[in-house]
Amino acid sequence: MLINFAHANGIPAASYKPLFEQLAPHHVMYNASYGLDPAFPVTNNWVHLADEMIHFVAQNANEPVLGIGHSLGAILTFIAASKRPDLFRGVLMLDPPLIWGRLGWGVKLAKLIGKIDDITPAGKSKHRRSSWPDRDAAIEYFASKKLFQFEPRCFEAFCDSVIEPADKGSVKLSIGVDTEVAIFRTTPDNLKSCTRPTVPIKVIYAKQSDASFARCIEPFCQYFGIERQTIDGQHMYPLQQPDLTVSLIHEFIGGLNHAD
Repeated sequence: MLINFAHANGIPAASYKPLFEQLAPHHVMYNASYGLDPAFPVTNNWVHLADEMIHFVAQNANEPVLGIGHSLGAILTFIAASKRPDLFRGVLMLDPPLIWGRLGWGVKLAKLIGKIDDITPAGKSKHRRSSWPDRDAAIEYFASKKLFQFEPRCFEAFCDSVIEPADKGSVKLSIGVDTEVAIFRTTPDNLKSCTRPTVPIKVIYAKQSDASFARCIEPFCQYFGIERQTIDGQHMYPLQQPDLTVSLIHEFIGGLNHAD
């Protein structure tokens, strides 16, 4: 089966390579980083980012793909499959930070009055460090942050993909802070307007997540008729618990094959 994987905001897709390697014989393709192509700018409700995914899949897949996404990538995959269900065989959403119901109206208002940083991770992300004197300093920085307490293989893959050379031996983020913040500030508040993709869909969210909340996920899944599952873990569980994540993906693939 051909899998298209989409990453979380600020986390390059190559960070998930330890997962991809365990998904053989299935082949995984991925767009390295969403939000960096000027042809698909970051705009409200991630309209063009979803179009970027559609373009990537249409250009690189010769068959319908299983769309798997984490966080940002989960929502982009849902929107893309809503627009172009013919490109997808199924959709698996890993801890999507969905905005729904009253919270959606709150986000709309916050965007209008310039307070969106107060209720999204943009408020913290805009102060995030983006450059270091050398690679070792960058790795030490990430290792000290709770957000990046990944399984060792995933942490190494993350560092390899998020750190890039800059001037005079220094290093910087491969996904700039401005891009990460812009994505948080434009998080979709209009998902109810999407057409339910005509493919199997499942949401797997973490009980201890600080980004995905049952009060949004449950009504979202009920509205669209989507299967959901909870697991013990945090928002970054695909990188903290890669073996569990791989088993969850294999389970979903097994269900698709059985349905066929």
